[in-house]
Amino acid sequence: MAAGPPLGGLVRLALWLGIAGFGGGFSVLAQMRRDLVDRRRWVEAESFFEMLEVAKVLPGTSATNLFTLIGEREHGTAAGVLLGAAFLLPSAATMVLLGALYPVIRRMPDMGAFLDGLGVAMVPIVGAVVYEIGKDALRSLADVGLALLCCAAMAWAGIGLLELALAAAALGAGTAIWQEQSRARAARIARPPARHGGEGPPPAAGVALFPWMKAALVGAGLATLPSLAHVFAKIGAATFGGGLVMIPAIEQQVVHLRHWLTPAEFSDAIAFGQITPGPVAISATFIGYRVAGLSGALASTVAMFAPPMAMTLLAGRGLGEFRQSPVLRGAIRTLGPAVIGMLLAAMVSLARVSVASPVSILIVAAGLLVLMVFRVNPLWVLLGGGLATLGASGISCLR
Repeated sequence: MAAGPPLGGLVRLALWLGIAGFGGGFSVLAQMRRDLVDRRRWVEAESFFEMLEVAKVLPGTSATNLFTLIGEREHGTAAGVLLGAAFLLPSAATMVLLGALYPVIRRMPDMGAFLDGLGVAMVPIVGAVVYEIGKDALRSLADVGLALLCCAAMAWAGIGLLELALAAAALGAGTAIWQEQSRARAARIARPPARHGGEGPPPAAGVALFPWMKAALVGAGLATLPSLAHVFAKIGAATFGGGLVMIPAIEQQVVHLRHWLTPAEFSDAIAFGQITPGPVAISATFIGYRVAGLSGALASTVAMFAPPMAMTLLAGRGLGEFRQSPVLRGAIRTLGPAVIGMLLAAMVSLARVSVASPVSILIVAAGLLVLMVFRVNPLWVLLGGGLATLGASGISCLR
């Protein structure tokens, strides 16, 4: 690295991408690489990809995690928090504004049909993400079975996001420990050691897993917080694979269990999270505002992003140990298929709310086609779904 990135420049970049970061997480990450590595040369390419891999496997959204890691690595913990907050601030402010104007927006002529179309278009967007990630994450029939099991557990059994994530991580960690012990036994049989010692996985591997799991549980179990903060802290601590994974968990809590939003309001919240800059998980801000005004928006936003930010800061202090722990690698390996199942559950949740007519089915089919074959920006699919539903509504009114 020729020169360390200035904190002021990093904050301005985070704010700018928070304003202009349309197109989803992958688009924002590509812009970050272009600005940090290619244009300004503030971060070396190898270091950028190292931090990106860690950011992708931690809970939360990859772009927020990456800004937090870069800030912590270059200027300390406070800078990591500052960069993550700077990236989230513009989209959070936008969500507060949409929350305040939402009753007016819904009552505008034809706007209801347009918003319904946005909700329909979210179904093929999630489906395309499942396809792209699944090509790499599902490597065996066991992986496919685990993904389907997680989908059924979330979509129909109502099992929570955190419980599923911890169960999948524990399965992968246990498998890794068993494999390490099996290799150690085979090595002893083939070539008995001269002296006792060195059995099983390195002690640091097992130790490294439990602080990570403990951090997730502590972030999720703060019983003194109001209900909004508790709900979103629990979801934020277990949102592996990006903001789309959180959809069924939020629907279960805010629509079915607590009845804070109607199904249509929930669908609109997710659509707003997709069409505005920043991460989809910022929908928590909109939901918090609709439930409890500005204080609810603040509580929901902080609760959603504070647990993954804390875990990211911890991981940033020990990147080497994080990469080298076989137990952590095993846990992360099993989380891949689990995330696919959670995304499938998100598709089911969105489809139950929005896909109910021949036009909506056509929008889903057309959206999958253009996303998977032509690879267009998801924003165009959203706008196309809204306009198609609006046009269909206008035609039906003329009859």
